[in-house]
Amino acid sequence: MRIFIFLLFTTLLSIQLSFSQTLRDFKKKTEENTKERTAMLDLLRIDIKNDLEQDVIFVVNHFKVYGTYAWMEGTVQRKDGKELKFPDEAYDCCHAEALFKKVNGAWVLKANGAFSTDVWYSCILSSYPEASRQIFSSNVLTFQTDCE
Repeated sequence: MRIFIFLLFTTLLSIQLSFSQTLRDFKKKTEENTKERTAMLDLLRIDIKNDLEQDVIFVVNHFKVYGTYAWMEGTVQRKDGKELKFPDEAYDCCHAEALFKKVNGAWVLKANGAFSTDVWYSCILSSYPEASRQIFSSNVLTFQTDCE
């Protein structure tokens, strides 16, 4: 009986670990990813609203999750369809990139560069070495050289 319980526990644990370590694509909203995807995008949405005082939506171009990290790239639009307004020239409309991490079962926004005028994610893998290269787009990966 102990062997059966041990095997059952081991099997369940391996299933859980294999699921949590699977590359998942959140580009499109599905029944399976709606809750997590929305939670992450809401974090970025709130951050942008705090900065610009405008409600926004995203056109997601890239959104991958692996383990406890996720990377998103997309275009930002105002929710009401009007043109985004910026307080000064220090904004490059209308892109956003964001790195999320799952901490204690909840997603947190670790880094983002909404409307950045530079390549802020250069060497991001050096800053977050536990994030899998698999979540990043090929464009981001081109900026991960000479990062020592």
